[in-house]
Amino acid sequence: MTPIRLLVAVALMLCVARPASAQSDRSGRIEGTVTDSAHARPLAGARVVAVGTGSLAERPREATSDSAGKFHIDSLPIGRYFVGFESPLLDSLEIVVPPRAVTIAAGGATTVGLATPSAAKLRTALCPGVPLPEGTGVVYGRVVSAETESPLAGVVVALMWRDLALWDSSDHKTLRPVNSQVTASVSTDGGGWYRACGVPRGAWLWMQLQREGRVGPVLHTTVEDTLGIAIRHVSLSSSATRDSADAVSDTSTAPFTGTATLTGVVRGVAGTPVPAAEVRVHGTRSTGMTDAQGSYTLSALPAGTHELEVRRIGYEAAETWVELRSGATTTRDLRMRRIVNLDSIRIVATRTRYRAFQQHREQALGGIFLGPEDMARQHVLFPSDIVEKIPGFRVVGYGPSAVVVANRGEGYGGRCEANVVIDGAENRSINELIVADVGAMEVYRGGYPAQWTDRRGCGTIAMWTKR
Repeated sequence: MTPIRLLVAVALMLCVARPASAQSDRSGRIEGTVTDSAHARPLAGARVVAVGTGSLAERPREATSDSAGKFHIDSLPIGRYFVGFESPLLDSLEIVVPPRAVTIAAGGATTVGLATPSAAKLRTALCPGVPLPEGTGVVYGRVVSAETESPLAGVVVALMWRDLALWDSSDHKTLRPVNSQVTASVSTDGGGWYRACGVPRGAWLWMQLQREGRVGPVLHTTVEDTLGIAIRHVSLSSSATRDSADAVSDTSTAPFTGTATLTGVVRGVAGTPVPAAEVRVHGTRSTGMTDAQGSYTLSALPAGTHELEVRRIGYEAAETWVELRSGATTTRDLRMRRIVNLDSIRIVATRTRYRAFQQHREQALGGIFLGPEDMARQHVLFPSDIVEKIPGFRVVGYGPSAVVVANRGEGYGGRCEANVVIDGAENRSINELIVADVGAMEVYRGGYPAQWTDRRGCGTIAMWTKR
């Protein structure tokens, strides 16, 4: 992709030469602050560079902003300077902010304020000419080969998310949440760069690379609501792809394998080790537990970008992307946040928000019932993560492509798929919702409510969305 420029930068080192003036021992000082306008806070760690004009051009000076965004450059000969700065965010977006021109007087301090563009301007710079409705942002990055590190052109970056809307119920007295699946795709250019504009901010996105009839693993991410930009560089390995036709069939159960190794330490927020945490890379057989020092090692992993997940009772699940390479060891440490358990409270009176769920539980139909309190303790992302731990079921695939299959009975096509019901609507996808949107869940291996389809004994899973 041709580097995107927010503004035409004036090169710091290319200044119009002026006649050299007589040397003087007089000097001054430049000081100021660097502000992160996108997040309305000081920008720490920015590299500030001052380059003089004329005879001063041979002596660039620099400083680094502190935690309060402040910087100062002392003992500068008097004269005219250009002052600019660099930051990891702007560098990653390939956006250059033009330098400021200042004049230093003898014995004094010249104050200059530097700032990154606002979040809206950054998004506009990445998506020039593309309207971005309120609440939307952009996913931006580069796709490279995990084997050669060279950019991959023509790769389709497929995205999917859920759009939650409220509709009148049949009696026009209440609003009913309706989830719809939205898909979008973009292709990488000759340099491997891609940008997907108009994706929702603050929502889960499922992302998958598709190339030459083959698909990579499903990854999930979010676009930060404040900045509205997610920088996601991805690598693709031929050893971690499947034929696109197999991705929706039984062959998708075959895990990815390889020669990469992943190691690291899992710690709590305070830095203390978290032992006995379950560590796994999605789409592989490699799972492990952290030892007393919080260390873990996973082997036989495929190359490319994959998703690492860590779980531990009493902690929120932690997930991150990892870059793996064949025959190499990658180190990735994680931090987990402990779940705060509130003291017990006494409820004097309440009315259930999930009437059908309560009726089914009272009728003792033989299912497993997870009410609002139970769901609040399920610190996982997908409903499939809950179901896969229930005896009698297994989960095929991951993310939006996951399917719940019963271990008994005969289903269509030789696979016994459970019937997924969402707010009474049958034949839905198990991960059409994320756990945070589910208020109650019913799981049946048999003895399901009469209004739902039998599916030849393959089981029924009903979810009720939060209201």
